[in-house]
Amino acid sequence: MDGFTRRLALSLAFDTAAPRLGPLLNAHRHDPVTDNGHGLPCPLLDDTGLPDPERLKAWLPPALRQRPPVASARLQAWAEQLRREGWQLIALTDPHYPPLLAALPDAPGLLFVRGDATLLDAPQLAMVGARNASPEGLGHAHRFAAALADKGFVISSGLALGIDAAAHEGALTRGQTLAVMGGGPDRIYPPRHASLAARIVDQGGALVTEYPPGMAPRKEHFPLRNRIISGLSLGVIVVEAALRSGSLITARLAAEQGRAVFAIPGALNNPLSRGCHRLLRDGAHWLESLEDVTAHFSDFTALAASLDNDSAQTVLPLPPASGVLPLLHSGVNTLDELATRTGQSVAELAAELARLEFSGQVRRVPGGYART
Repeated sequence: MDGFTRRLALSLAFDTAAPRLGPLLNAHRHDPVTDNGHGLPCPLLDDTGLPDPERLKAWLPPALRQRPPVASARLQAWAEQLRREGWQLIALTDPHYPPLLAALPDAPGLLFVRGDATLLDAPQLAMVGARNASPEGLGHAHRFAAALADKGFVISSGLALGIDAAAHEGALTRGQTLAVMGGGPDRIYPPRHASLAARIVDQGGALVTEYPPGMAPRKEHFPLRNRIISGLSLGVIVVEAALRSGSLITARLAAEQGRAVFAIPGALNNPLSRGCHRLLRDGAHWLESLEDVTAHFSDFTALAASLDNDSAQTVLPLPPASGVLPLLHSGVNTLDELATRTGQSVAELAAELARLEFSGQVRRVPGGYART
């Protein structure tokens, strides 16, 4: 039994309650972990090395407490299939778990990732909007995603019809994109986007989900999926949205998480403009041109451009003075510790740390950041 299979067994035990895995693993954050840190906290396991159903009961909803564990043959079959397809399983207790996401009180306990898992740590901008978007909205999503990917941002979205797909497609023309799914790793939804999902992985992007294999997407999964989209990102861009829509849920989650929220204004007679207009009225950033976003993240985009143009003979410009750098103590500095010392939001802090990392003044280490 290896760490991947143990983690898969835990995910399958939680089934539709996968979002409850975060609090469980957080409660065991300081316990020893099997498989040289690649498995599960030892107190969660029974004598066979699998998750102990009795120890999980307190964390499971009543409907799942009496369900028997998945059969060993089925567990092994799932593990072999996922490995064959290139899926990884990243736990909240792992040092390389994305720090922005780890800072959330409802961070996912396990993430299935197919593709380049390092993108989870990269500076991301999420783009969301209506499934039945107008041609104008689809054009905006494609153009902005392509331009922002060209500036070095990873574009994140939900693989849905409409704006999501246009954002993924636009990003693929200039850079990389990450798709967060609302079902299991074997359930691409909608099915017509199977080829898009494959191209995302083939072109250096990644697919992400917290749900186990065999789990079909459900309506209630998508608001929970949206917290991951916003949680991984420095900011969220809403292109078109009705007043009652999942896109506005994502924008609300982003604001609660301390992320920047941008909205594109639209025609007054377009019902899909109303959600964006409400966001703008409530304080979202106005988005009409690329500069509206790049100005907000100016330090990152300037450094990314410098690195793109760098050669062995080129000297990078000195980075602007940082208020964070003097507050980095020796050793490991976690995001929570730095947020307390600086008084900045996690999103602001992550953007500043990304800038310092690009300029070579800090480095990412297990558990946080350290001076170089």
